[in-house]
Order: sequence, then structure tokens, then C-alpha cells
Amino acid sequence: MERLEIKLEKENNDYFREWIIEEWKHHNTVDPIYQLRIIKPEELTFEENEEYYKIMYNQVMVGFIGIKNNEKDIYLYRFFIDEKYRNKGIGTIALNKIIDIAKKENKDMSLDVSGINVAKDLYERLGFKTHFIKMVLKINDDIYED
Repeated sequence: MERLEIKLEKENNDYFREWIIEEWKHHNTVDPIYQLRIIKPEELTFEENEEYYKIMYNQVMVGFIGIKNNEKDIYLYRFFIDEKYRNKGIGTIALNKIIDIAKKENKDMSLDVSGINVAKDLYERLGFKTHFIKMVLKINDDIYED
């Protein structure tokens, strides 16, 4: 089996604006309940504790991971692999690199995932456990997508 050489490269948050919009579009295809309002890249704002990493495979950016690096935990905020690079083990290696950062900083990790998200299996394989279940009753669709 081929050993994948995956690197994470930290980059300025602004670099990821277009990628984040693509991630939102993908999210809306896998989660029919919680539809995110797609905004223009220039309307996207970042919080002070957000950090973004390019996922590099064979010197090509194939996705990204965004985290919120809080005082006591690291929250996996955004995680996206370009469709043509999925199911090759790239996401597993990349996420393990973020887990290594959490271990080095002695921080827990958390994330939110919808029940139908295919990445849920990946998170469970890497040791994430369900802590609570969020349920949604959509009353006002305007707050999600117009």
C-alpha cells in the first residue's frame, strides 16, 4: 500500500475564503436540514482564534482544515477535501496531524457533525465519541438560506 505524504501548511486565513465557500456548498449537499447561507467571500469574517492549514498532497493543495484554537480545547471548525481526492486516506492523515497538535498542547478536541455526514465514520475511527445530540426544528428558513 502506498504511503501518502501529506503535509499541513499554515496559511493566512484570508487565503481560504474561496475554499470555505466551496466547503459551505458541499455542506449543503450532505445536510438537507441545516442549510448554510452562502455569502460572498469578501463578507466572510474570521475570529481571532481561527487557524487554517492547507492540506498538501504531492505539492498540490487538496483541501484544508480550520480550527478554533481555544484556551482548553481545539474545535475542528472546517474540514474539506476536494472531491477528486476523497477516500484515499488523505483526510485521516491530515486530521491525525491536528490531533497531534492537540496532544502536544494537552487540549481536548471537539467538532460538530450531522448524522448523515460521511465524515462521521472517520471521526469515530479516530476516537471521537458522541457527547450530545443536537436536534433542530426548522421554523424560519430565512435564518439559514435565502
